[in-house]
Amino acid sequence: MTMTVNYTLLSARTTFANARFVIFTVALPLVMFLLFSSLYGDQGSEGGISVTAYLMVSMACYGGIGAAINSGARVAVERQTGWNRQLRLTALSPTSYLVAKAAVSMLVALPAIILVFLAGAITRGVELPATTWLLTGLAVWLGLIPFAVLGLVIGSLGTVDAVQPITMLVFIGMSILGGLWFPVSQFSPFLHGVAKVLPSYWIGEVGREVLAGSGVPPAAVAVLLAWTIGLGVVGAATYRRSGARR
Repeated sequence: MTMTVNYTLLSARTTFANARFVIFTVALPLVMFLLFSSLYGDQGSEGGISVTAYLMVSMACYGGIGAAINSGARVAVERQTGWNRQLRLTALSPTSYLVAKAAVSMLVALPAIILVFLAGAITRGVELPATTWLLTGLAVWLGLIPFAVLGLVIGSLGTVDAVQPITMLVFIGMSILGGLWFPVSQFSPFLHGVAKVLPSYWIGEVGREVLAGSGVPPAAVAVLLAWTIGLGVVGAATYRRSGARR
């Protein structure tokens, strides 16, 4: 446990030291929220909440997903530099490695969520009780766990040159198909069905349902947990296999 915590702190310090990476993960969802809310924010309600609040949650999820996946995908750089080989000489287990890296991804995602929420409150007039702000942010943040693990899987499988395009393809694809850019009510029946198996759809549902005071949907918990477990198994197996090849 001590080694896991120490490695988490070391990785977090290294990640946050990359100012360009942090700024990009924070600025993109913030700009998109301000743009979308200025275009569509006055169009009534969607899913029982104002369109502005709907967009705020969607863009907070979008920013959090991007930060979590991109942070995890940086593992490919560590593989190229040989840092992973050094870690295998320590007592750090594959599970501890994954937990530490996922924790860093979750930490990196926090600023994106917080700033989008602040923009919603300050510039777009979203008014919520303090507990609702806190619970909604916490629900969105915890919903990012499978995406943090997904980034690690991509970083463990891909080369440095391939990771960035793969990450962007997965990130943008999941965001669009999961209804974070457009409501799934506008999708065809087939795409609507696709959305409901994606974690990106359910993280948005979790955030919006909690904001509306409806609680966390059980289906969302089941889908997000299934993705987390499945990706965790793949990530641990990939880490072990890459070590065996060396």
